[in-house]
Amino acid sequence: MGARWDEPTQNERLRTAYEAGLIDYVEVNYPLMPGGSPDVSPTAPILVHCPINPIASVHGFNRALARQVRAAAIEHGSPWIGEHLCWAGPGPEGRLGYIVNPLFCDAVRDAAIENARALTAFYGRPIALELAPVYDSTGTFDSEVHFLASVARAADTHVIFDLAHWTASNRNLRRPADFGLDVLEPERIVELHLAGIRSGRSGRFWHDSHGDVPEEELLELTAHLARRLPRLAAVTFEHAEDAPEADFMRTLERLRRVLG
Repeated sequence: MGARWDEPTQNERLRTAYEAGLIDYVEVNYPLMPGGSPDVSPTAPILVHCPINPIASVHGFNRALARQVRAAAIEHGSPWIGEHLCWAGPGPEGRLGYIVNPLFCDAVRDAAIENARALTAFYGRPIALELAPVYDSTGTFDSEVHFLASVARAADTHVIFDLAHWTASNRNLRRPADFGLDVLEPERIVELHLAGIRSGRSGRFWHDSHGDVPEEELLELTAHLARRLPRLAAVTFEHAEDAPEADFMRTLERLRRVLG
């Protein structure tokens, strides 16, 4: 079990959690923002994650970003590298201000497969693909989960199953709460992401929220999936640096109990 690092202000709370045995690793977004780096413990393993490279872009992935991510993965011995299955713009910055989902259609699927294979070879280690929340149904696939499953199978990648993103997507598209659970190949899922979710101001759409704690149902689902996913190796709690530290610690303690 681990926690997400985004800002140097999280160093102290993550160090406390690591020394207390509440987390076993830290997941860090790369490339790092200027002015800070993770300083939790010399013995704390680091999982490398990159949420902004446009894996599903027909323009290909951003190699300048990938070089920085690859260097971090080598430095920390990350067993895989997390990547968002997104279209985020072909510019040198690799993003358009926020993660943008692709069209879920065959042409984009083919581009994503090609990029995922090339990026795996470039990194010299597996990548694990993750979906952002979905707010509208676009393309010809039955759903974004079917799209992810198709890309992961054809490109032979791991999968990060983000429970907050998935729950928000199901609510946004007014699908059953368990929609998509039977679509992903269980043996591809190596990591779960867990965070809070919140309703937007309009009350129509749901978003993942690192400022909130997970709903009880998501904690119970985490425990259920941990028992049935044969290759699951990581459960990562994502909690914002400006959210209450007490909530962070209580959620980690609760996760430890439900995971056994």
